Amino acid sequence: MINLFSITKIITTFSALYAVLLFILLPFFNIEINTSSIFKYTALFEIIIILILIVGWKSIWNKIPKLNDWLFPDINGTWNVEIHWNWKQEDGNIKTGIKKGQVVIKQNFLTLSMELFTDESESETLVIQPKKNTDSGRLQFYYIYKNTPIDKGDNKLSSHIGTAILKVAPHNNCILQGNYFTDRHTQGLLKFTKIIS
Repeated sequence: MINLFSITKIITTFSALYAVLLFILLPFFNIEINTSSIFKYTALFEIIIILILIVGWKSIWNKIPKLNDWLFPDINGTWNVEIHWNWKQEDGNIKTGIKKGQVVIKQNFLTLSMELFTDESESETLVIQPKKNTDSGRLQFYYIYKNTPIDKGDNKLSSHIGTAILKVAPHNNCILQGNYFTDRHTQGLLKFTKIIS
């Protein structure tokens, strides 16, 4: 999620926050302001912020649900997936179908990954870049993955690389969908629906 924000703005904001807190809080606790105390308390403040962002962000999102709309939704969990595919054959005919599976999304404030599983293959994330549309505010992901077939002895499919732009459905953070394309000239639609426990 950190990719949604300008890293320059984040660094500037935290630097200003450090300075304000140090100059306000240190004298309040009768701590002398010197280089040693500034470095010590800055390091402590950084550790607290990192712990909040990595470990505690989910509880903050649960207590303030509007953060799902204002910043970024919590999309952790298991999702059902429908892959609507079409594949142009060598003879020019187009073969189509639907494949069902599941996606496991792991997210914290700093990282995001997806793993897709079907009865024929597994996909792992190579690159995923969240982005918020500046005009509409709608969230989307630029997603590049590697798909590896499960070897059942008779499987003639080979590994391939695919890319998709997945968009969060308006007013529903439990649906992601978008078109995908692969380097073996297949394409189609991915639709993820979150499993609510």
